[in-house]
Amino acid sequence: MFRKPSSQSQSISGTQITGSQVQQGQAGQVLAQNQTGDLSANQQGITGAEVVKLLESLEVAVKAATMSENDAKEALGCIETAKREAGKENPDKEWAARNLKKMSETLETVNKATDTGKSLLQKGQEVFKAIAPWLGTAAKLIGF
Repeated sequence: MFRKPSSQSQSISGTQITGSQVQQGQAGQVLAQNQTGDLSANQQGITGAEVVKLLESLEVAVKAATMSENDAKEALGCIETAKREAGKENPDKEWAARNLKKMSETLETVNKATDTGKSLLQKGQEVFKAIAPWLGTAAKLIGF
């Protein structure tokens, strides 16, 4: 009662998986797992200095946008706090994420009120996606 090994194979191409492990198996078969690279380094993704630069680009966009003075102050204050955390040796990433969440809420309010808000919200979401690897698990606080 010997079973012939399965000749199935799977291939994934045209994509890049960062900070993840892929594990496949089939019931009743031997399961093999391979991991290459330093997973903790992959999860980190970008440096705090790169996060600061991305937040600075968002700051420029907020300053150029047409919005109420109160909304601008709120958004810029949140960006400044997140930048300050990103620049620290041991940043509180959850604190940075909470501030970015508050800024995101402000941008959503502006989005509903003005035409400029749509492009500003889009810019904010692009920055959030880019810094999500740096935030790690704290990224869930802003929905990424």
